[in-house]
Amino acid sequence: MCGDRRKKPSVSICAGLVLGLSWIAVTGVGCRTQGFDAGRVQPKVFDPGEGPVNSIRLFTSPVLFNLDGEPGPDAFKARVYAVRDSVPKPVPFTEGTLEIIIFDEASNRDQQDPPRQVWSFSGLVLDRHRIQTSIGYSYDFTLEIDKSKPLPDKVSVVAKFTQPDGVLIFAKPVSITVEP
Repeated sequence: MCGDRRKKPSVSICAGLVLGLSWIAVTGVGCRTQGFDAGRVQPKVFDPGEGPVNSIRLFTSPVLFNLDGEPGPDAFKARVYAVRDSVPKPVPFTEGTLEIIIFDEASNRDQQDPPRQVWSFSGLVLDRHRIQTSIGYSYDFTLEIDKSKPLPDKVSVVAKFTQPDGVLIFAKPVSITVEP
């Protein structure tokens, strides 16, 4: 319109047009008509409800690894899930004590041999290890093994949850290969 040579519009029309478009650009940039999260899919909040834990699941790293920088492996990662039969996803521990127990050699289901080491977590200490993801709650640990005696070729790890009423729940043992 301003560049048309056949008809020369007045300066006031061009200035008004520029001023009007500037006003629309400035005021229109900050406008939101449907709120901050418009068009976004909102995830459903997972409510684990109340009730006792019925079982626990233990997952570990497949081998021990070196955490302290000195020669030889001395740590492993463990993740524990608490399961309540009436809930489709893992739930948080609300009360009780979780223990992660390591034994020398193959799995020790009977718990006859003394453990090599035991880590115990409850209350706020246990809460610090809690993670919530889309699949539910889990507890993630990096545990350093006492190397006061030499490690065997294989160790077994067991998780035990003690409910406030004294009921014990054990996870299936996991064997970890010790590589030099």
